[in-house]
Amino acid sequence: MKYDILIVGAGPAGAYTAYRLAQADLDVLLLEKEELPRYKPCGGGLTSKVFGIIPEFNLDHVIEDKISTVVFTHNVEAPIKLDFIEPFTYMTMRDKFDYFLVQQAKEVGVKVIDNTPVVDIRCMSDRVRVCTTGSEYTAKYIIGADGARSLVAQQLGLMDGVESAIAYEKEIKVSSQLLEAQRGIMNLDYGIIHGGYSWIFPKVDHFSVGVGTFAEGVSLKKSLEDYLAKGKIDDYKELKAKGHPLPVGGSKRELTYKRAVLIGDAAGLVDPLSGEGIFYALKSADLASRILLDVIRRGKSLSRYTTLINQEILPEFRKAELIKKIFFKFSDLLHKLFMKENWILKKLIQVIYGDDTYSNLYDNIQNQIPLLKF
Repeated sequence: MKYDILIVGAGPAGAYTAYRLAQADLDVLLLEKEELPRYKPCGGGLTSKVFGIIPEFNLDHVIEDKISTVVFTHNVEAPIKLDFIEPFTYMTMRDKFDYFLVQQAKEVGVKVIDNTPVVDIRCMSDRVRVCTTGSEYTAKYIIGADGARSLVAQQLGLMDGVESAIAYEKEIKVSSQLLEAQRGIMNLDYGIIHGGYSWIFPKVDHFSVGVGTFAEGVSLKKSLEDYLAKGKIDDYKELKAKGHPLPVGGSKRELTYKRAVLIGDAAGLVDPLSGEGIFYALKSADLASRILLDVIRRGKSLSRYTTLINQEILPEFRKAELIKKIFFKFSDLLHKLFMKENWILKKLIQVIYGDDTYSNLYDNIQNQIPLLKF
């Protein structure tokens, strides 16, 4: 059968794009290499901005905790505790959240085939041919939503300009007393790991803990062990552990080729400072679905998608990149500054998790602390 759209990858970007396009009466096939639902290493924070992108869904049943307090530390010392009136992020597990989006896509007519790795892609003048380990499919257009190591991007020559951070995460079972003490609170530490940060995110019955860095030659496993030991979290049961790349954005690159489009992590759309990617996965899904409908119904150019990404997302990523370079290079000195000027960290939380922007944060810092030049 020939489909209108074939999507590779059933994460948030792929599943939501499938949902949107099927709602518009297109025939959509969604391929996923793993069996669904599948575990995905990720902090699992759904920011307030996420709810603005997908207001049509009630996500209450996939929310594991509501975070309204954050504690920043440097080397797990000198805590800066910030309380917010309303939750600024909502904890989930990616197997639950992603599968929920897949189920919504199924309900509007998307054909979902899991446990099916793609092995070959051919873009032709009038169609796309996709081969899996046991079948062959054709479609008018293909969407690469297959993550940081996107096979779609690799096979179509769209990997140029990709820069990656790397993260390592564990799901750990802790005592009920420690779990309750952490309810509604997330911990972020810069200093334990060079060129990045560490985190503790509470879930319903365990912690998601991890480290991520933009530097090379750093032992992530040792850094996470040091972080937990210094934070006196030593009596726990490891449930899962996995490392993964983070394709950080900020550089212009081509995101379309003939009849192909890249979205989400496959397009390198991860915040260069925070490593947050769920919002940008959904944002790119929204943009890609609108552009593809214009292409199919009105004969518009597919390359407009890259233009929109460059206009709506990349300027923010470039400001984030500027802030990141100073933030992690001088984290010890900056933490001392933040203890006196904690509005900077409050503003940072509002940027990453709310509706503020890196551009505003950048300008505020330049105006109020002129000695701190980026």
